[in-house]
Amino acid sequence: MISFDKISQYTDSLINLKPDETDEIYAYLSNKKHPVVKKDVARFLAQTVMIRQPEKILEIGTNVGYSSIVMALKLKKGRIYSIDYRADHHKKARENFLRYGVDDKIELLTGYAQDILPGLEMTFDMIFIDADKKGYSDYLDFAAAHVNETGIILIDNMFWKGSVIEPPDTPDERNISGSLTDLNIKFSKLKGFNAQILSIGDGLGFAVKEK
Repeated sequence: MISFDKISQYTDSLINLKPDETDEIYAYLSNKKHPVVKKDVARFLAQTVMIRQPEKILEIGTNVGYSSIVMALKLKKGRIYSIDYRADHHKKARENFLRYGVDDKIELLTGYAQDILPGLEMTFDMIFIDADKKGYSDYLDFAAAHVNETGIILIDNMFWKGSVIEPPDTPDERNISGSLTDLNIKFSKLKGFNAQILSIGDGLGFAVKEK
């Protein structure tokens, strides 16, 4: 039986991100064990932006800006609004944006998403969620109510390293796997959306709002 990790490693080995010159930052973050989307997810984000060219993208969970960079490099006229509660993450993200020449395409919103989202008086063409997993259900509710017609919602880590499929031997004190198990059901049945979970990265939720 081929493991999920081996499949992920194989597909990652085939993906060359050098056309965007982001292989270097991906390798750095991976080697430092820093949270970062998998290569296939990064490629999928870039492809989605290339196809749709959204005017407004909301990202919940900036970290140090890798996924923002991947999307911004393919964005022609749109703008990304990215939320993270850690000021040090945003400081490093700004440095990375300047390095890759995309700082003019991204607006950083520093603070807890639970506090910032209610004040965002706009809708979005694409929303990418990759933040605290216990908050995913609330973020999905916001996304469903604030994405435009035929807009896209993407959610990373929906397999949570396989624990939603096969519960781990070690108890999950925060019950993240339980929360994501419930979220996956909620997401798959999201009213008014065509939704599915793609077997790329650590499980990527992909939903398109129906007309």
